[in-house]
Amino acid sequence: MRSLRLIARTLATAAISGGIVTGCAGPNPATPALLADVSAGGGLWGACPPRSSEEARVQEGRPVATSPELQKRLQASFPAGTAETKLADALQSQGFKLLSSCSGDPSIRIARFTQQGGGVTAFPMIAEVYWQVDHANTIVWTKGFVRYVGL
Repeated sequence: MRSLRLIARTLATAAISGGIVTGCAGPNPATPALLADVSAGGGLWGACPPRSSEEARVQEGRPVATSPELQKRLQASFPAGTAETKLADALQSQGFKLLSSCSGDPSIRIARFTQQGGGVTAFPMIAEVYWQVDHANTIVWTKGFVRYVGL
């Protein structure tokens, strides 16, 4: 009798869990092509220059948390010398919002993509792309960062 109750409880828990997993909507908005199957890097987030000597000291020698897959895509599609408008337009068309430039260096621009929702099998992400432009508004470099928001 006791084992029957345990089996029934286990089946009920599995049914509820299955309903939760299958009933969850994925992250919103959907992941754009630029961010499909990217990993998050570990280290310092962002590409703005340090704002103080203390901040520079803390950051010294620490790796930058760029996403290898996003980095590769950015460099292939928007290499140095590309017009900034091409990158900005592509990012906006995929759901990125253009932010202000770095406070310490206005030639470094930032765009952010933010998802909400998700569930057990798909975590929403936050992604930022930084790029520096020269006097002709062409790209000098790009850096992409990804963070998954989960448990």
